[in-house]
Amino acid sequence: MTNKKELNVNPDDGSSEKSQSEEGILPEPLPLEAFFHKYGIERSHADNVARNALELFDVLRSVHGLNPVLREFVEINALVHDIGVVTDFEDHHKAGRDILRFHPPSEVPERLWPIISWTAFLHKKKIGKKKLRKLKEKGFGKMSEDLQDLTLKVAALIRLADALDYSRMESRLGKVKFGKRSIRLEIEGQGAVIDAERMAEKGDLWHLLYDTRLEFKPAPKK
Repeated sequence: MTNKKELNVNPDDGSSEKSQSEEGILPEPLPLEAFFHKYGIERSHADNVARNALELFDVLRSVHGLNPVLREFVEINALVHDIGVVTDFEDHHKAGRDILRFHPPSEVPERLWPIISWTAFLHKKKIGKKKLRKLKEKGFGKMSEDLQDLTLKVAALIRLADALDYSRMESRLGKVKFGKRSIRLEIEGQGAVIDAERMAEKGDLWHLLYDTRLEFKPAPKK
């Protein structure tokens, strides 16, 4: 990841929102590197998920349509998505959300802090229409519609990127075939079967957001 003090995001990219300090929270930002030491993040998995997220961002950009300036922001989300594992393994998505609410990465603009915490929360469990409705009844629903939309789009990518490293066997994206309303992604590596199945499961949020279907298949053995 490039070393930048702060991401520069245009104000018209759908990311504007009241600061958390206005909501009664006084966050204490931390440098990204500090998270790995303070919260014991599994570095190899975080790096793999970040790599996967960047590749998925690029490959699927014609569908998700996110501004390229958000590419590094997606990478940062990937690096900290599992920040709550050591604190509370079973509910690490909740622990991660709470940690990041109070300690957002200092490299990220304040207006994007809520996305970091909600993406950590949304990366773990199944997501359907009912869960999204319930989500809007919580703090998530207090954000602007634009910020909610951006959060879900980022979370959809992180869920897929995380699933691609589910086996921890260095699976990678292979060939990509674009259909009229579908995209077939081949998964390469020793854990390809496991990770392709996991990606199909974690693609639930993607398929709630977009009409373009994603198909995940292990690459043919050479």
